[in-house]
Amino acid sequence: MKDLLREVDAVPVTIVTAIAYGTLAVVTQPFGDPREFGQLLERFGWLTPHDVIAGEPWRLLTHAYLHGGAVHLLFNLATLFAFGPALERSLGSVRFLLLYVVSALGGALAVCCTYEPNQPVVGGSGALFGMMGAAMAMNMRSGRHVLACLDFDGPRRLLGAIAANLVLGFFFPMISNTAHVGGLLAGFLLTFLWLRPGDATLALQRWRLASLALLAGATFSSFVPATRIDWLAMQFEATDDPQRREALLRAVYRTGKVVPVAEPQPRGR
Repeated sequence: MKDLLREVDAVPVTIVTAIAYGTLAVVTQPFGDPREFGQLLERFGWLTPHDVIAGEPWRLLTHAYLHGGAVHLLFNLATLFAFGPALERSLGSVRFLLLYVVSALGGALAVCCTYEPNQPVVGGSGALFGMMGAAMAMNMRSGRHVLACLDFDGPRRLLGAIAANLVLGFFFPMISNTAHVGGLLAGFLLTFLWLRPGDATLALQRWRLASLALLAGATFSSFVPATRIDWLAMQFEATDDPQRREALLRAVYRTGKVVPVAEPQPRGR
């Protein structure tokens, strides 16, 4: 078993991820009608909150290997190779793959908890922000105290890069900052609380339980969003029972929000 783990740990996950990015970019590229692009992205696993509620949870991960065009793909590839190789050497391939998956899920769950149900999202930058969060976590836990790393230029530049990318997302509506923050938080917490040597102290165990509770809550809200305006609206449209429709309509009005009806455009990450 240990030999198998060593062999798996030698797999270059960064390279495999880049190949997956490129392969799916070619597969989803419409060489005929450009209007087929969205249909291809949907077929190969873009993420919408409605799809997750409807019983397609694999989209929480598959969307993190799809991209909305050449610029989106090249930007994410550059970020992947900027952070991936060093983190993979430090963590090992298995832990690095776990980091990518958990960060992608963190970004996806953030989208599902906040976006309207039919808003599609594609891209791996939620997971890539998770790598930035992991790098920051490794710096923070290596000093005398968690903020000692700010005495050095490297961690300060990393924080600046994270902040600059988040600010950039506010100026471009097609960028999903929600997914970025979700992935960043997931990657940071996973690395700071779980991917560390030594025995866990009582305080660390409590923080780990808190992180698991946060994950469980976000997952439950994504699959059974019973208090969300979009979920209430979908249930209203799906039932013919007059009493249930009246009860759901009252619940919608109590939220004081407007249900979005415009056809959404895919967001990149």
